[in-house]
Amino acid sequence: MGAKVSFIILFMLLIIASCSGKRKQYTPCKSLVLFFHDIIYNGNNAGNATSAIVAAPEGGNLTKLASQFHFGNIAVFDDPITFDNNLHSKPVGRAQGFYIYDTKNTYTSWLGFTFVLNTTQHQGTITFAGADPIMQKTRDISVTGGTGDFFMHRGIATIMTDAFEGEVYFRLRVDIKFYECW
Repeated sequence: MGAKVSFIILFMLLIIASCSGKRKQYTPCKSLVLFFHDIIYNGNNAGNATSAIVAAPEGGNLTKLASQFHFGNIAVFDDPITFDNNLHSKPVGRAQGFYIYDTKNTYTSWLGFTFVLNTTQHQGTITFAGADPIMQKTRDISVTGGTGDFFMHRGIATIMTDAFEGEVYFRLRVDIKFYECW
């Protein structure tokens, strides 16, 4: 009986010791930094626009973002992606998707988009989804998958608003860290 009690106590101590250690630090299996440039249609820039408001609150205008933190606006985009922060650099792909302004009391949106890459360095797609609390300097969104060179990749993308010009142009720096690579 004494041996059984000692064994149970020892077993429980081993379980407690194994659970109380530090969390495992994961290291990315691949990383990539890209920039995407969004020029929203404002009624006067059809030739340069890469995104457009497709839904607005009742009585809203599809050429001007809604007041009150743009709540209710939905925009779709087909933006150029570059390796650097210059809009006029050669595009390496397109960012295609949408964002929904979903909060009434601050600037926040929900993003769903795909990077479609077609260069000698990278072929394939990377898919992203998540909340974007725009007023924070950096935000993390999920990398939910990919194709081609990024087949079945998953990870985290840290996005940062790198530049903006009023409500017409913004540039996002996207620092992608893949933690599952096939």
